[in-house]
Amino acid sequence: MVAAQPDEASRNELRDTLAALDERQKKIVGGVIAIMIENPDRVREREWIVEQFTQVVLLAGDFEDVSSVQEGHDRVQAYVRDNIDPLLNASYRLFQCVAQDLAGSGDEGMSRAQALAHAMGHLLGTTHE
Repeated sequence: MVAAQPDEASRNELRDTLAALDERQKKIVGGVIAIMIENPDRVREREWIVEQFTQVVLLAGDFEDVSSVQEGHDRVQAYVRDNIDPLLNASYRLFQCVAQDLAGSGDEGMSRAQALAHAMGHLLGTTHE
């Protein structure tokens, strides 16, 4: 069974959402989508995905100029709290879009690397429908 293709309005909305992200947010969505593609069976586990999101936020950086561990903790926690919903929503929508694109392509055996390249094309605005 082939997944239904998202309508053009949904794709345009996703494209606009991704285009509006700053560089740090794009890094985070890129990291999260890479984890989702590598672990598709776990993407619906809320606790796990929140842990992964937090790890990616830490790796995306910009927390080096803190004066104490507590300040660093507070800044990371505030960033996660303020950004988790919009960035995870964008990640889930991108994941779904890529899955639908690949399901509709008829290309059996699509590698994870190819799926990730396709997702990055969407994220960077280089994939054209």
